[in-house]
Amino acid sequence: MKVKYKIWLEKNNGVAFAEGRKLLLEAVDRLGSLNAAAKELGMSYRAAWGKIKATEKALGIKLLEVTTGGKGGGGAILTAEAKELLSKYEKYKQKISLYLEKELKRIFESKKS
Repeated sequence: MKVKYKIWLEKNNGVAFAEGRKLLLEAVDRLGSLNAAAKELGMSYRAAWGKIKATEKALGIKLLEVTTGGKGGGGAILTAEAKELLSKYEKYKQKISLYLEKELKRIFESKKS
């Protein structure tokens, strides 16, 4: 057996951060553009921007440094706070995964005497 789960962080009864937002930030970091990241994940730029803004508001941090169009085009890079959020979220997920796997084995797979 294998345990499956979903994690999301809420604040003020709304989603503050979750896997989809993590994937969005990782795509921005890799591609250098919120628009390109949104396209890669199959969402509109507007939806992606809305998720970024909602997380920024909920957590009180800035996630992206954005430059608008012009000769070289626009782009986006992650702030230090965004990188720290990704790191903490991943660490949190790993700890939960280890705990859940341990409990799965303890409860469902332990030999009965």
